[in-house]
Amino acid sequence: MKSFFAFLLVLVLFSSCGSKNPKILSTSTNPVRNAKNYTPFFDISEYSKDEEYGLTGDKPVKVGEKSVQNQLRYLSSLAGPNGEELQFHRRGSCCGYKSEKGLMGTALVDVYEVTYEGLKEPILVYISFYDFETLYIPKGFIKRL
Repeated sequence: MKSFFAFLLVLVLFSSCGSKNPKILSTSTNPVRNAKNYTPFFDISEYSKDEEYGLTGDKPVKVGEKSVQNQLRYLSSLAGPNGEELQFHRRGSCCGYKSEKGLMGTALVDVYEVTYEGLKEPILVYISFYDFETLYIPKGFIKRL
């Protein structure tokens, strides 16, 4: 019975990732944070060639080390297209993907709502702390100076 529920959870996780607005499975009441309050990663300088990188649950940024601090540092490494300072908060988790480092072979992706002055609608950035891959700058952002 336990394995049935685990299978059902994994099925829901994988099916929600492909949609434009994946279902956020857990929600959060984390405070809004400012990028200036965190030390950015200084080695992020290349722009992603994939226009969906970090902007969909299927293609999350992978910051590794099971570290929320790495997630915050990653977001703090970015700025709006004209250098605007970012504000962000974690909305929750969604979108399971296969990972040896996740629970029962499945890792979840955290969803951050990102805003900056002049932005009409928040941007959702998808980040996983289970695995690590080279970090890039997603479409619509620049490197924080």
